[in-house]
Amino acid sequence: MCDAFTVGCDQDPLGPVYLPAALELLDAPEHFRVQQVGRYPPTNSSLGSRSETFLLLQPWPRAQPLLRASYPPFATQQVVPPRVTEPHQRPVPWDVRAVSVEAAVTPAEPHARVLFHLKGQDWPPGPGSLPCARLHATHPAGTAHRACHFQSSLGACVVELEFPSHWFSQGSTTRAELAYTLEPTAEGPGGCGPGGEEDLREQALPVGGVELRPADPPQYQEVPLDEAVTLRVPDVPVRPGQLFSATVLLRHNFTASALTLRIKVKKGLHVAAARPAQPSLWTAKLDRFKGSKHHTTLITCHRAGPTGPNSSNPLELSEFLWVDFLVENGTSGGVAVTRPVTWQLEYAGQAPEAEKDKMVWEILVSERDIRALVPLAKAEELVNTALLTGEPRRVPVRLVTVDSGGALVEVTEQIGCESANTQVLQVSETCDAVFVSGKESRGARGVRVDFWWRRLRASLRLTVWAPLLPLRVELSDTTLEQVRGWRVPSAAEGVPEPEATGMAEEAERRARGCRLQYQRASVRFLVPFAAHPLDGGRRLTHLLGPDWLLDVSHLVAPHARVQDPRVASLEGGSILVGREPGVTSIEVRSPLSDSILGEQALAVTDDKVSVLELRVQPVMGISLALSRGTAHPGEVTATCWAQSAFPAPKQEVALSLWLSFSDHTLAPAELYDHHDLGLSVSAEEPSAVLPAEERGAQLGVVVSGAGAEGLPLHVALHPPEPCRRGRHRVPLASGTAWLGLPPAPTPAPALPSSPGRSSPDTEASVGGKQWEAGGIGGKGGVRGKFERAEEEAGKEAEAGEEEEEEEMVPAPQRVTDLELGMYALLGIFCLAILIFLVNGVVFVLRYQRKEPPDGAIDPASPQPHNWVWLGTDQEELSRQLDRQSPGLPKGEGGCPCETGAGGEALTVAQAPAGGTTSSSSTLARKEAGGRRKRVEFVTFATAPPAQPSEEPVGPPAVQSILVAGEEDIRWVCEDMGLKDPEELRSYMERIRGSS
Repeated sequence: MCDAFTVGCDQDPLGPVYLPAALELLDAPEHFRVQQVGRYPPTNSSLGSRSETFLLLQPWPRAQPLLRASYPPFATQQVVPPRVTEPHQRPVPWDVRAVSVEAAVTPAEPHARVLFHLKGQDWPPGPGSLPCARLHATHPAGTAHRACHFQSSLGACVVELEFPSHWFSQGSTTRAELAYTLEPTAEGPGGCGPGGEEDLREQALPVGGVELRPADPPQYQEVPLDEAVTLRVPDVPVRPGQLFSATVLLRHNFTASALTLRIKVKKGLHVAAARPAQPSLWTAKLDRFKGSKHHTTLITCHRAGPTGPNSSNPLELSEFLWVDFLVENGTSGGVAVTRPVTWQLEYAGQAPEAEKDKMVWEILVSERDIRALVPLAKAEELVNTALLTGEPRRVPVRLVTVDSGGALVEVTEQIGCESANTQVLQVSETCDAVFVSGKESRGARGVRVDFWWRRLRASLRLTVWAPLLPLRVELSDTTLEQVRGWRVPSAAEGVPEPEATGMAEEAERRARGCRLQYQRASVRFLVPFAAHPLDGGRRLTHLLGPDWLLDVSHLVAPHARVQDPRVASLEGGSILVGREPGVTSIEVRSPLSDSILGEQALAVTDDKVSVLELRVQPVMGISLALSRGTAHPGEVTATCWAQSAFPAPKQEVALSLWLSFSDHTLAPAELYDHHDLGLSVSAEEPSAVLPAEERGAQLGVVVSGAGAEGLPLHVALHPPEPCRRGRHRVPLASGTAWLGLPPAPTPAPALPSSPGRSSPDTEASVGGKQWEAGGIGGKGGVRGKFERAEEEAGKEAEAGEEEEEEEMVPAPQRVTDLELGMYALLGIFCLAILIFLVNGVVFVLRYQRKEPPDGAIDPASPQPHNWVWLGTDQEELSRQLDRQSPGLPKGEGGCPCETGAGGEALTVAQAPAGGTTSSSSTLARKEAGGRRKRVEFVTFATAPPAQPSEEPVGPPAVQSILVAGEEDIRWVCEDMGLKDPEELRSYMERIRGSS
């Protein structure tokens, strides 16, 4: 649904938008922001509204938490409503845990005891500040009620409710249901009011049930003294002055005629009497012996008569002897103590070394009638964030005893404790707290911690929620680009600059110290919490649900960092700022192991995007609504709206802005530094709107006066003033906000030059007044429609803007190791190519210096072809002999030259004119012991064109292969074997003569 006061509702937004108001919980000890997967912001958010869901984990007995919504200069707050599991009209905001001490009662003990304990924070001192708890018992025979007042020292109390005798049936067990209500203190017994049955129907919370049995089953233990004698002792604490009995049992197949019981007790406890269960069959004699520390009693039993016929099982036990004990008064000193009683069985005629083993029975003696041991914890669930923060999480625990009559006493000494699963939850050595340290591997529901004191035992069950790693690092934009035309002052400081001599030079100097603004992104760190089953299964139980995530940004922000800070930086743990092109990642490291808890890739490019439009929302006030969720008792959803009614005179109006970029991303103006935002506000009526800074309000806020109803405000975004140059002052984008309802739509004019379509800048300059916020008006986050009339001006200035971007000081570019290596290889290749070219040039120059002989062919003729012939010395010799003739005339062009001794020969031949000239040279050397391949190089060249017929034909031209000097010829002859100076000289003269 479109907002009536938002310009640009004719098209869908590029992405989710919301009112950037701050929502925070006050007086809440532990809470998290939560969101559903893929639903942030919620679908009901818009430019004028925002919704957030919070999870409150610990109760709040001190005061009701408040939820505050603020968008300066407006703010409002509300009290968080009570939990859904609590009564709808509950007068006090207490969170209570109820523990039933007895599971069953009998006519002998017809009292049901329930302990009530306050959870959460410490409560204020004073008896009048704590409430009363009233217990209601419902039975088919009627109802019963009783209340207790919470003790300020422990934050607990016990209700001892006596059931009427007619509730107990003679032949069956019945059940009574228990419930409770909370009420403020009042005049009455114990500081609580009389209460009534109407409380049970309206607000009662269930406690559980208790069984009403017709008789109390005995509580005792049976311990065998030997194979035929067993001892049965009571399993209950005893009080000073109390008389209690122990029973000795015999099997029916017992045949001994006498036995002796030796009983040793400490001071404060003595044996009062010994009574045979069947006096006609057995007699008992009691002898006492007093010692310094112990008293010893001997009970000697003799069979008095023959055993009668016994038809029962011979292994069945029957009562044989009753031994009465008496506890002396004042022996415990107000503290529960144990009294050991040692039993030893002896038979007549038995050797001393064959005595039976001793049995020790410990009797708990206490002046109080202790009924139960109860651990009290301030919370029943624990969110394990120690893995994320490295700080242990603790839940304090107290141990109290419940006495008959409802008395509570805290136990602090001789306490034992143990956690049933240390991979989930641990317990302190002093048993005063359970905690998680970050070393735990998982969570669980109902994990048990056992406590014991004396002979009493109790268990505490808690739920531990553990994070499911890795963390989800949520970025509003994973690719940050440069914003075209948006220049901000460069971050470089301390660089000396020349002083400017005029205003123009000063503006030029400041503009050259600017750089393009990179986009920014918001960062949030999310993680689901879950509990594993205790049986080792794989089915998890998620906190709130499998599609809910907890926002832990406030916990892990100190441990989050950008891997390459030259590419981007993290400001305030929630805003990601692009610095220079590159690829990096934002990661969160564990403070315990330095392992990566979560990461997200990020790219910063030098591609340019444009600010297409501003979306503007006027805010004239804030409304807030709270509601409770159903996924968890502590779930609270807050929704705030921007009030956009007709403004009253002197009404302050805040402007919320959102920026829409050409890469289809949206960003609130709050993401950017207010020094980098230049905002201008203009209106058609200069008397209706005044700058807000004159009224003391924050920048970006205007104050409307008379005649402002339905007035449009035109907002434009500029670069900051130091980075504007000359004529290039066209706004980056602009938008319009209406103070009140916008006017009804009118048909568009036929001519584009109609005055009704003038741009906001034109309206502001002609009929209004314009205020510039410069670089300090960026506090109000905003977004508005881009004015089409300004597109033409933007197109005209586009070329000049591109030139300005070229003149800007570029961000320093870094060179990677890979680039350095590539540059080094490229330099080596270029050097090699240069050396190759130099060598080629040198070779060509040397070759050109060697001039051919005079009789050479014309340079314009085709290049000669070089042929290589492979053969043996004999084949070459026979071929040369065939080609040579002894009487070859000189005019034929033949010129033989040979030496007889070495067998080497050199032949030069010239073909007649007009044909093909063939020249060959053969160098051969005969070696003893084998034949050697010979190589012949033959060059064929085309003869020069024939001369005209009228010119005389000259002698044929003879080309010598010795185009080099005499040094080369001398070397060839030496290689042929002509080493004698005379032979060499003769050979050289012949060569000269032939050439």
